Amino acid sequence: MLVALTGTLLLFKVELLQWSYPQLRLNQLPTEQTAAQVFDRYTKGYAYMPRAANPWLEVVTPTGARHYYNANGERILERPYLSDFVGIMVEFHHHLLLNDLGKKLLGYIGIVGLILLITGIIRWWPRRWTQRIFTIRWVWPWQRGFAGTLFQLHKVAGSVLFIPVFIGMLTGTAIMYAAAVSAGLTALAPERNPQPLTAQQWQQVAAAHNWQQRFDRAHQLMPEHQVQLVSLSNLSLRMTFPGEWHPNGRSHVQFDAQTGAVTSVYDLRYDSLGYQLSQMIFPVHVAAVGGLPWLIVVLFGGLALIILPLSGIYFWCWRQYKKRCRL
Repeated sequence: MLVALTGTLLLFKVELLQWSYPQLRLNQLPTEQTAAQVFDRYTKGYAYMPRAANPWLEVVTPTGARHYYNANGERILERPYLSDFVGIMVEFHHHLLLNDLGKKLLGYIGIVGLILLITGIIRWWPRRWTQRIFTIRWVWPWQRGFAGTLFQLHKVAGSVLFIPVFIGMLTGTAIMYAAAVSAGLTALAPERNPQPLTAQQWQQVAAAHNWQQRFDRAHQLMPEHQVQLVSLSNLSLRMTFPGEWHPNGRSHVQFDAQTGAVTSVYDLRYDSLGYQLSQMIFPVHVAAVGGLPWLIVVLFGGLALIILPLSGIYFWCWRQYKKRCRL
């Protein structure tokens, strides 16, 4: 339930940050030239490039602190690790505040949740479809019959919103087992095409010794792509191609720290269909695609995932209490 609650709230992470920190309400996006100047100050960590939704440059240090920069390259905010409610929500939703152990637990919780969801819809499935199936007789908590209201709410929410709840839980669980899911989908559709640039071609590109040069070389090698996520430690740039679902991109260009030479160029579009499908799971889960309609679907799915365990646990406890009273 808390995972669903934090996940639902994080659909509005940008709005929550801008509400908490008014200095993030920026009108002008930092340019790549500004980003390059900022990145030259760092040797470790990673950074998110500005976008229309979040118009700032965000650098994440190895300690987990987040530094925000405006269009002039000025640091306007520093958020230490777990220093505010948004940071705590993110870490709880991803790892239950337990690092790798939390990720394992989330995987187990996801599997159990999927089993409960599927068995629940099977048990609910009616022999005859009538309007009464989707009716809730509302009674307030302080009135008699509230347990019946919760039971009806549980059934209606689980049936009407089954598809968004199922997709949310399935994609969330798949993210916890990303490597296995990716390997499985790749095995189902393994055919891939050769990368458009050979090692001999990209090794002939001039060396890059600062971030402006790295940006230039990346655009030279992959002119259709846009830089989204930068590794300041590994000197790599993750890029999106037009129409890609993943907000951070999966294509990349990487450089050698000593020589500045290009060491790797990868275009996701030429990889296997199975692997490409595996990279669509995350954007579906976080509503990074589909616009407002899919955001609304994911939002209702998240709300249902809050209602279902609450109503289910309450009704179960109520039944146990009634059984004891009869003894």
